[in-house]
Formats: sequence, C-alpha cells, structure tokens
Amino acid sequence: MKKITLFQVNINRFILIYVIQGIMLIFFSSLAFQILKRRRQRLNIIFSGFFISVIISNILNMIYGAMSDHTVILILNFFANFFSCFSGIFILIVNMIILESTIIFPVKRQNRYILRYGILLFFGILILVLLGVLLKKPDKIGVEITDKGAPKFSPIFFIYIISIITFFAVIPIIRTSLKIYISFETRALKKKWLYYFIGTLGAFSILYLIFIGNLLDNETFKLIISIYGISVIIWVSLMYYGFGIKIKT
Repeated sequence: MKKITLFQVNINRFILIYVIQGIMLIFFSSLAFQILKRRRQRLNIIFSGFFISVIISNILNMIYGAMSDHTVILILNFFANFFSCFSGIFILIVNMIILESTIIFPVKRQNRYILRYGILLFFGILILVLLGVLLKKPDKIGVEITDKGAPKFSPIFFIYIISIITFFAVIPIIRTSLKIYISFETRALKKKWLYYFIGTLGAFSILYLIFIGNLLDNETFKLIISIYGISVIIWVSLMYYGFGIKIKT
C-alpha cells in the first residue's frame, strides 16, 4: 500500500472531520453527560449509548484523518464505521422499552438484540474488509484507502453496511416510533415524540450521506455533506427535547 504525507488533508475532509465532527463530539458529549446526570436509570443509560457510540466513532475519525499509514487508517476506519452504525441499535432499544415497558422488554431480551446486531455488523464488515485486503481488491469488495488517506467504499461494502442499518435499525425504529406516537393520548406527548422522531431521521440522514460520500468519493458531494452536517445540532436537539419527558422521570 502507498503511504501519504502526514496532515495531507484537503479542505472538504478537514471541514467534515475536524469542524463538523468536532462540533458533534463536543455537543454529543454534553448531551450524554446531561442525560446520565439526571438519573442513571435503564432508559437513560441506553439512550446515552447512542451518543457514546457516535462520540467514539468521531474520535477515531479525527485520529486517522491526519495519519499516513494506510493499514492503521484501514483499522481505525473499520472501528469508526462499526461504532457509527452500532449507535442505531440503542435508539431501537429505547423505542422498544417505551413501547413495551421495562417489564415486558427485560434486560436479557435487550442484550440479545444488542449482541445479535453487533455480531452481524462487526463480523460482516470485518469479513468484507479482510477479503478486500487478501484478494487485493479493496475497490471491489472492501474499503480502499485513497492516496489522500480517505476511505472509499466498494459497492459491495456500501450495500452491506447500508442494508444492515436500514433493515435492522432504521426500519424497526420507524415502525416502533409510529406505534408509540399512536399510543400517546395527549397532544403534548404526541408533539414531543414527533420532534424526537424527526430528529432521529435527520441524524440518520447524515450517516447515510457520509457513507454515500465514501462510495462516490466526489469532492463536490463531500462539500455538500460538510455543509449539511452542521444540521446535526438541530436533529440531535430535537431528539433530546422530545426524549426530555422520559429523562426527567
């Protein structure tokens, strides 16, 4: 593999990694702290797991963003991809607990959901990345590290990772969110949950766009993502506000 010069980061990557994700890191850390500070009950701990997973992913991105060794970049990108996608399971668990209550949805069942999703995500990504390296076809199967040190997804890798997120996290989240919305009887609760739901979809839209950017490797598209990425503050604020009623209980 070729090596790149340290700190050879173009303006689009710099904005996306160190500005946008830097803002996300600070903002998400603050919200996770606020959630856990209120009361460390099960629902709040699970909800904070979403923020913590994204925080870990952002830190890893910021570390390898200025590195020169392609192997190290590939390894750190693997874990960054895992944690960014893994965050979705915590939102689904939050929905399941609210929908079914802590009694009907016990900790053992919760842990099974998390474990199965984690295994499917972790080993699926790992196998594709390793196949790409072993067969020397990362551009066809796994993740290729470009001369600029940026990860570029192969079509197969992109389809797999998007499929896992969509079918095992996003679609179940949408389904359970709609059920919860219908179950609420007061307009105030429905309004707050609608904010939470919109914020969740908005947050996932940024993740989808980042992965599309990693597939296309187009500088103009990545610049658009960088600009749109600032909206994460709005989406996550809506999530926090909509979930606030549960945080205070």
